[in-house]
Amino acid sequence: MASAGVCPGLYRVGNKFYCRYAKDAEVDPAFMPCVMDYWNCEFYKRWKAEEERKKQAPESVAAPKPEEAAVVKVEAPRPQLAVLLPPLQPTPPPSADEVEELIQRAVELGRLWESYEREARAVIDAWEEVRARLRREIQSLEKSIDAYAAELERLELKAKVGMMPKEEFEEIKASIDAELSKRVSLRDQLEKRLSELDRVVLPHFKRIKAAEAKPEIAKLRLALAKLDQKLKSGEISKEVYERLRSELEDRIRRLERIREEVEE
Repeated sequence: MASAGVCPGLYRVGNKFYCRYAKDAEVDPAFMPCVMDYWNCEFYKRWKAEEERKKQAPESVAAPKPEEAAVVKVEAPRPQLAVLLPPLQPTPPPSADEVEELIQRAVELGRLWESYEREARAVIDAWEEVRARLRREIQSLEKSIDAYAAELERLELKAKVGMMPKEEFEEIKASIDAELSKRVSLRDQLEKRLSELDRVVLPHFKRIKAAEAKPEIAKLRLALAKLDQKLKSGEISKEVYERLRSELEDRIRRLERIREEVEE
């Protein structure tokens, strides 16, 4: 087996490498076996086989003249690895200033996170309170809309069986339709406002809740275990147990969903 080294057919021109055995084609030593493994290269093996064949072929060339025999052709030495490849430059260690700058940036990030977390919690608290008020108002409007629709259906039935004059029904129907239209429009506006509010606050809510999700989930699971003990000891009724357990499990599922969404 050939010794370790650089393929004698490899040479360099500027920043590019070429192979004599591949008809001077450009090659990349990083992806070709030019260094340390060149004897397995197909170009080298073909060249080697051709050289062996030439050695074994009978001499058909006339003997050189005496004056020609004395001429010895000396080839230039093949470039070695040190010439082909630039020397490795060791990476300098980070300076004290670089390390200190990184430490200061990390400290500043901690300060910014504390400030962000404080402001985000204040926004989330206000959001939950405003959101609850909006939901109550929307639910109230939906009940009013259902009541008006039911009343209109009742009046239509009375008019159909002749218990109400048609002119009176049309007048009342126009009034109910106007009220329905106002309430439906107001409900749609509130739902749009709620959707916009959720869109801008939810990312902050998830970010903050994800940071405290794991310890909070652990506390809730501990509360579930204590709740089971209270049921077994008779401290609470089955009805209270089911209600509290449902609330705790719902909070756990909510926190786990938030954590999964943030981690994704």
